[in-house]
Amino acid sequence: MSDLIDVHLDALGALLGELTALGADLGEDAQLCASAGRALGTALEGEAGESAAATGAAWTDLVTTLAARTLAVAATLAAALESYRAIDVGLAGQLGGDGAGQLGGGAGGGRVRVPR
Repeated sequence: MSDLIDVHLDALGALLGELTALGADLGEDAQLCASAGRALGTALEGEAGESAAATGAAWTDLVTTLAARTLAVAATLAAALESYRAIDVGLAGQLGGDGAGQLGGGAGGGRVRVPR
């Protein structure tokens, strides 16, 4: 016996929007990390400057990777949401949401033909 999955499409859409915005924000943060690392590397002399520049570069790589992976999850979620919405529309049509499939061509009082 399989388990049922309850998917709230509007909530999934809201999550998709938040993930997409987060990925974009992280991309901007990565640019700020790179800029700050370069500025510190230039402003500080010697080993301190080299260390600051290396740290900025490492943070840039980390945040860039996090942004890319967040956007990849958002893209996967977008594809799933599109599939769920298509299935939802198909099921609504089968259940007579458009008048098709109802007894008497829509006059069946909400009853749906079920194959035996």
